[in-house]
Amino acid sequence: MSTVASEATKAYRRVSVDPITRLEGHGKIDIFLDQEGEVAECYFQVPELRGFEKFCEGRPVEEMPRITPRICGVCPEAHLMASAKACDAVYKAELPLTARLLRELQYNIFYVTDHATHFYALAAPDFVLGPTSDPATRNLLGLVAKVGPAIAGQVLQCRAWGHEAAAIFGGKPVNPVNAIPGGMSKGINAEERARLEEICRFMVEFGKFTLKLFHDVVLSNKEYVDLILNGPYLHRTYSMGLVDEKNRVNYYDGWVRVVDPDGKELCRYAPHEYTQHVAERVEPWSYLKFPYLKAVGWKGFVDGKDSGVYRATPQSRPVTSFTPCRWFSLDFIRRRPELQSTFGNFQTEVGPDDMKRIFFSTDIHGSDVCFRKFLSCAKHLQADALILGGDLTGKMVVPIVYDETSGMY
Repeated sequence: MSTVASEATKAYRRVSVDPITRLEGHGKIDIFLDQEGEVAECYFQVPELRGFEKFCEGRPVEEMPRITPRICGVCPEAHLMASAKACDAVYKAELPLTARLLRELQYNIFYVTDHATHFYALAAPDFVLGPTSDPATRNLLGLVAKVGPAIAGQVLQCRAWGHEAAAIFGGKPVNPVNAIPGGMSKGINAEERARLEEICRFMVEFGKFTLKLFHDVVLSNKEYVDLILNGPYLHRTYSMGLVDEKNRVNYYDGWVRVVDPDGKELCRYAPHEYTQHVAERVEPWSYLKFPYLKAVGWKGFVDGKDSGVYRATPQSRPVTSFTPCRWFSLDFIRRRPELQSTFGNFQTEVGPDDMKRIFFSTDIHGSDVCFRKFLSCAKHLQADALILGGDLTGKMVVPIVYDETSGMY
C-alpha cells in the first residue's frame, strides 16, 4: 500500500470489503472515512500476484494458447484467441477459412455463455432485486426466489449447455486447447454440428427472454434507472471496440476504434499497433494495471474528455460501431420484427434502405448437386436474388442450331 494509504489508515476509520465476491478474480475494496464519516479515500486493490507475463518468458510461442487461457476460468476463450492470433502473426500464418469460422463460432458461443454468467450470477442480484432490497437477500438465492425456479432452471441450462459447446470446440469445458498457430487442432463432425445447432437455437430464445426480462424488470424500475444514470454511477469516458473495414462490430478480428464521450473518433488502429496508442499505469497499492490512452494522457482516476481512461466492454461496442453486427443490414433487421426493438437505435450509416442481398455463383458444369445447393443458398443466406453464370452445362452438352438460310445445322 502507498504512503498515502498508510497515513490514511492512521487518521481515518477503515472499512474493508475483502474479498469482493461478485467478480471473477481476487479483489478487495478499502474505504477510509474521515471524522465526519465522509469518504476521504477509496482503493480498489488486486492483492494477488498472477505473474503470467513473467513465467511465459522463454517458453515456446506455440505454448501460449495452452498457458494463457488459465488466466481466467470465466473467459478462457478470450485469452485463447488473443494468444492464438499472436502465434499466427509470429509464424506469418494465414488461417484457412474453416479454421477462422471455427474460431469465430467458438468465440461467439463463449460470448453468450460468459454474458449469461455475468448478468444472472454477478449482476442480476442487483439488477433484478433492485437497490432498495434487503442486502441480506441480494444474492443468488434471493434472485431465485424473485424470478422463480423455472427461470432459474433455464439459466442453469444455458450455463451447462454453453460449457458443453465449449467442450465440443475446445476439448474440455474450461481452458480450451484447440487453437494452434495457423489453424485449429480439432474440427466438428455432423453429430457435434447438430448438437451445436440445438444449443444455439436455445440460446437465441433464451437471449430474447433475457432482453425482455431486462426491459420489464430493470429498465421499468425508475428508481434504479435514475440511480445508474446519475451521480457516481455514470461515467463519461472514451470507448474502445473492435470493428471491420466499414466500422461495423466484429468480435474476432479487425481494427480497434476509439471514440470520445461525444462519439467522435479519436483513433483507429490495427491490434499490433496497441503500444502506440495505449500505455499502462502502475500503482504501488495494487497488482492491477491501469491502461490509458496515450493521446490523452493519464490524469488520474477521473472521467471526462480530458482523461485517458477508457472502457472496452459490451457497452462500448455499439458506441464505437455503426451496426450491432457485421452480418446485419437494415433489410436483415426489417425482416425480423424481434430484432427491430433491440437494434433499431443502431441502424445508422449502414447503407440505403433498399439494400438488397445478391448471391452469385458460377461454373456448376451441369451438376445437379451443385444446382440444388445453389437454390438452397437463397433461404440459408436470406438472399433477395440469385445469379448463376459461367459454364452451366459443362462440356458434355453441345448446342445444335438450325440455319434456315442454308438449311444446315
